[in-house]
Amino acid sequence: MRRAARIALALLAFAGLVVFVVAMARARVGLLGPHVAQVSLARLDAPLDAAVRFQLAAKKPLTIEEALQFSLEMTGRQLRFGLGHPTKYAFGADPRAGNCIEYSHLFVRIFEMAAAHGKIKAKAQVVHSTRAEVFGYALPLPGLRDHDWVVIVDKTDKRQWFVDPTFDDAGLGWELQTNVVGDVRVFP
Repeated sequence: MRRAARIALALLAFAGLVVFVVAMARARVGLLGPHVAQVSLARLDAPLDAAVRFQLAAKKPLTIEEALQFSLEMTGRQLRFGLGHPTKYAFGADPRAGNCIEYSHLFVRIFEMAAAHGKIKAKAQVVHSTRAEVFGYALPLPGLRDHDWVVIVDKTDKRQWFVDPTFDDAGLGWELQTNVVGDVRVFP
């Protein structure tokens, strides 16, 4: 019994350490420019398009924040993080692996649908940061040297939200305001 308790305590301590390290690493992620904004290249097949429209009709997002949360939720349902595949911009009803590029393009496409549905005056664009660092160092692994994320711009007051659907799906939160270094130029 004592041995089992020690093992359980050791596992709990290890889990706590892992959570602490991940949280610290998330706080110390830097996304450096140049940052290049672009439109989404995502294409939804008919069943996924219909599913998104059905959810939009049910949830009725009417603000930027509601559309942002809706888009994070729908993107997270469709993708799970993975780097072991070629990047594809076609998305179907069946969930699949996705990298940060795919997460960002799908998020923007869903956000565009939500904004149009709710007559929300905002636009979203995929942003490619040419260098991603953790604790000031670039990770020497393919797929982790740079990073794609999303900027949402309020067309009325020009307020911006820096959103990372990949981090959000990993449980690290979506907000990137403090992680982005340098100017992010969006196009009209």
